[in-house]
Amino acid sequence: MRRRLYNLFGLPDLPEGEPVEEIIEPEIVLEEGEPIHIPKPVRKTVRKPVRDLHFHDLGSKRWLEWSIAQQGLPRRGLRYIHPDEMHRLPLEAISTRLHQGDICLVDLSSLAHMDSQRSALARQVQDMANYGGLPVFALDDSNRLLLIPGRGSRIDTETHELGGNSILD
Repeated sequence: MRRRLYNLFGLPDLPEGEPVEEIIEPEIVLEEGEPIHIPKPVRKTVRKPVRDLHFHDLGSKRWLEWSIAQQGLPRRGLRYIHPDEMHRLPLEAISTRLHQGDICLVDLSSLAHMDSQRSALARQVQDMANYGGLPVFALDDSNRLLLIPGRGSRIDTETHELGGNSILD
């Protein structure tokens, strides 16, 4: 019995010194007139094409390779930016990313108790975006979460949909 378990799990053969139980095959005795039960054959499962599957684990290596082969690596991204411990924003890096087409979310909520610093940073972000010809959108009523679409991005202000490429791309 133990040898069968070793074989089932693909383990190496048992050492020679260990006692191994004998394999006893049960004898099948059929009486006259008793039908023989034959199990249905095991059919080979056919893999469905990717487009027919309903659930995909997009983190698996297979899908990462497939998405890179189909679409290539992404060129643009969504950047989340918040002030550092000195309450500053990396405006030059933000400007570079916006020029490359990234969409930036600037979160000034950590400066809730510092109204003058928050308004100064919001003004700097607005000036930087205006210099690049980009709009700035406030995503909340208190102007603490700002959205700056990068070059080539569009925002539909009537239906509030973000994405797609603009004609200027």
